[in-house]
Amino acid sequence: MSNGLTTDAPVARLCHIIQLEDFDGYGFNLHAEKGKPGQFIGKVDEGSPAEAAGLKLGDRIIEVNGVNIANDNHKQVVQRIKSKQNETELLVVDSEADTYFKSNNITIHSGLPDILHLTTPITASTKIDSNDDKRGENSEDAQSQKSGKKLRAQLASRKKYDPKKESMDFKKKYDIVQKL
Repeated sequence: MSNGLTTDAPVARLCHIIQLEDFDGYGFNLHAEKGKPGQFIGKVDEGSPAEAAGLKLGDRIIEVNGVNIANDNHKQVVQRIKSKQNETELLVVDSEADTYFKSNNITIHSGLPDILHLTTPITASTKIDSNDDKRGENSEDAQSQKSGKKLRAQLASRKKYDPKKESMDFKKKYDIVQKL
């Protein structure tokens, strides 16, 4: 059974965004557009983890961390994005892909076979190819082993965050207690 996708068809993008040490936040704005259902990517900051992971202005968000957000409001989507510490996964489509999927009655979800996987590079010197499945198995294994060693060394060298050492003003403490 064919899924209706052709080789030159637009694809959904699964953007794995990882916060960087030298950048505050993910680097994109989330907004709703009047007359259009759903949540959309607003401004994407230059040099941000979001830009590096392939997010683009105007992308419509389909899933956040594997959960469809079609019926979620803005606040719920923000909570889903923040549910994983220092990283998030957004399944998005640009307007061309959105139109294509709707006109072909294809439901967009992360289980589709032709999804472009994009990830924020861990460091400026490390580039992670967003379409590794076109490479041979051996080169992918060698790359993952090398980057695995680098990642373990990098994690070992990082200082752990201790929230007890952070100074807070009274307003921030009050806000935290109110959320409980």
